[in-house]
Amino acid sequence: MTDSQTHIVVTGLMGVGKSTTAEALAKRLGGWQVRDSDVDLERIFGINGAELTEQFGVDELHRLESAMLLGALGSTTPTVISAAAWVVEDARCREALRRCARVVFLHIPLSELRARIETGDHRRTIDYPAMQALAERRAPMFATVSDVSIEATLPTDEVIDVILNSEAFRDLT
Repeated sequence: MTDSQTHIVVTGLMGVGKSTTAEALAKRLGGWQVRDSDVDLERIFGINGAELTEQFGVDELHRLESAMLLGALGSTTPTVISAAAWVVEDARCREALRRCARVVFLHIPLSELRARIETGDHRRTIDYPAMQALAERRAPMFATVSDVSIEATLPTDEVIDVILNSEAFRDLT
């Protein structure tokens, strides 16, 4: 970890609890700024990720998600960033994550993830085999950028405790 790593990025597949975890972590850290790619995209375009995908296609959504992360990482203000899982597939984003952030990878069993995705209206529709393929393809990429990997089925407060008690984050408390 270098002195330039002034941000914390919370990532994982859609539906794992990135937004909730990022908000709670920022609050626990004394009010760090929070950026959320879903919120930023909806604020800018007036529609959510599912609608962006429907109107412009998944490739454009991914391009925008990468741009959101890179823009957030460019800030000099320490920020907790909720980043779309897609960003680990973008080599520029992986490099920026390694250089500028401490990364929390959240994961849950795919069966629970599927249930969460089916109840969320801001997420694009994805079938179980495709979700499983994404999880398998992205797993090694998450491993290369993550400072801590957490089973996010725990209550949010416990997830935050695990993050802050991990070796990579102890200096923040």
